Formats: sequence, C-alpha cells, structure tokens
Amino acid sequence: MQDKRIKLIIAASAAYIALTLFSNIGSLRILAFGVLSLDGGTLLYPFSFTCRDLLHKKAGASITRYVIVLSAIINLLMFIFIMIVALLPADPAVGPQTGYGQVLLPGIRLVIGSIVAMTISELVDTEIYSLVRKRFGASHQWLRVFYSNLISVPVDTTIFLLIAFGGIISSTVMLKLFVANLLIKYVVTIISLGSIYLVKDDQV
Repeated sequence: MQDKRIKLIIAASAAYIALTLFSNIGSLRILAFGVLSLDGGTLLYPFSFTCRDLLHKKAGASITRYVIVLSAIINLLMFIFIMIVALLPADPAVGPQTGYGQVLLPGIRLVIGSIVAMTISELVDTEIYSLVRKRFGASHQWLRVFYSNLISVPVDTTIFLLIAFGGIISSTVMLKLFVANLLIKYVVTIISLGSIYLVKDDQV
C-alpha cells in the first residue's frame, strides 16, 4: 500500500513539473482564440492544477510546496540552458541555425513573469486548499479544488501578464489574454472537479 502511495506521489510530481515546462514553452506563442487572445501555455497549464491537488491529497502541503518550488527552479534552469545554447556559435558547416534562438529564446520578462506568477499562485492555491481541507475534512472535497482555483487563477494570470507583457502589448490585447486565460482555466477546473476523488486522502 505504501509502495502504491509513493508511486502516485512520484507520478503526480513528475506530471506537474512536466506540464509547467511544456506550458512555459507554449507561452512563447500568442494564439487567436475567437475574438480573444491566448498564450499557448494555457492549453496545458490548467491540467497541472489537477496534478497539484492530487499531490496535495497524497503527500500534504509541505511536499506540495517543495514540488512547486522545485518546478520553478527546473523551469528557470531550462530557460537558462536554452539561452546558453542559443548564444553559443552555430557550426558553420550546418548553417546559421537562427531559428532555434528566434523560436525558443524568450525575453527575460516572459521568463520572470512565468516563473514568478506560477510560484506565487501555486503557493497561494496550496494554502487555500489546506484551509478548506481543515474546515471540511474528508467531506466536500471538490470545494478544495473550487475555492483554491477560484482565487489562484486570477492571481496567476494577472502577475504573468503584467510582468511579461505590461507596456509591450496594448491594453486591449492584455484584456483579451486575461479573459481567455480565466475562461479556459475555470472551464478545466469545473471539468476536473471530480478528479479529486480519484485517490484516497492520506492527509485527513
């Protein structure tokens, strides 16, 4: 039984970190979303909420905070590695290979915005999740997901957009990005509410 619990914790942690990495790379491209705008990372990032909540349920708040901070460090190291590779001279026998840096080398504001927003909002979410769990215990577990995401989602979106794009893109596009991010993240939250019951709560 303990072996199964450890495997679930490892799987949830790995999936959470992987989703944040993919999402941060996806955020480098702004997509058209009907009349709104959307950074590509939003297509995957909301699913990390489920992984985080399942991790919290199996491992507790302390381990969840540790994984959130670890994820931020790994994301930062990823961007630093991409930057180093992009700045190193390309093999002239192959060609200039300028596409690598143009596609994968983000501005420093986007890197900082993404990591700061993710870390702060996820830690806020974890605290709210813990408070709701203490209040209701094993009952109404879906409320943990609902209330924690209700508050952390706009925190994440606001911090990211202000740091990454404030003063760079128009307020109209910023508003479109904000609304589209909230819509998708809240839709995923509602759809995934039941997933909190997939595993036994070892923290109650």
